[in-house]
Amino acid sequence: MYFRNRNTMRHSSTQGAAAIVRRSVPLLLLGICVACSVAAFAATAHAEDINDPPWVVTPSDPQWAGGVTTTQTWEFELQPNWPVDGGAGNPFGTASVSFPFGSATYPDPIPGPDGNTINTWHIDVDNALMEVRIPNDPTPRDRKVLFIQLTSDKAPLPGFPVSNPAGTTTYPIGPVGHGSTTWYTYTSQIEIDGNPSEELLSFMFQESTNISELVIDTICVDVVPEPGTATMLVGVALVSCVCSFRRRRTR
Repeated sequence: MYFRNRNTMRHSSTQGAAAIVRRSVPLLLLGICVACSVAAFAATAHAEDINDPPWVVTPSDPQWAGGVTTTQTWEFELQPNWPVDGGAGNPFGTASVSFPFGSATYPDPIPGPDGNTINTWHIDVDNALMEVRIPNDPTPRDRKVLFIQLTSDKAPLPGFPVSNPAGTTTYPIGPVGHGSTTWYTYTSQIEIDGNPSEELLSFMFQESTNISELVIDTICVDVVPEPGTATMLVGVALVSCVCSFRRRRTR
């Protein structure tokens, strides 16, 4: 029978504990890095980007198959200077915001959606315009859909936003309030036939509106035929082939 010396056992135990510590340190550091990354992501997340576009909600829907998407976001409370850049979410160019006729000032610090003081775009005049230019996928396609979320302390005027080229504007989700404040996120959707090289969106506001955030998701897609239509087209094609074959045989 073999008995280990206590000193040897103590030395082995010490080595084992040290090995465990050495293995644990990288894991601990990794955990800290992951936690920091999550915290950083949470800090930079778009607080008012609260609704996903329909192609994200139901990606398996055939109408979105093969679609090319873009995202542009303006978080005005985080911008140190006049913000015109919509971020890096559009691979076809840089989306930009402008206020014709100098109808807005920036920054205008006021209590924001969460009650804390933030910078906003402040509308100075009644019936003021905000224009957003969005570069597009140059590939010819049948349909363009824009999903728009605007956070402000007053609603855009009725009928807005509108697009050029003209599209059909709908409001798929009602205004979402932020606590007991006058801030709401307003969601609209515009569908344009065809695929223009870019879109120009226009919003109109009443005087003394403050805007804190704008998020615009887009998708370019081809129209997918309905199952019945597709079956009919296949049938027509088969009949045409059969008739052509018969004509060749009777000659």
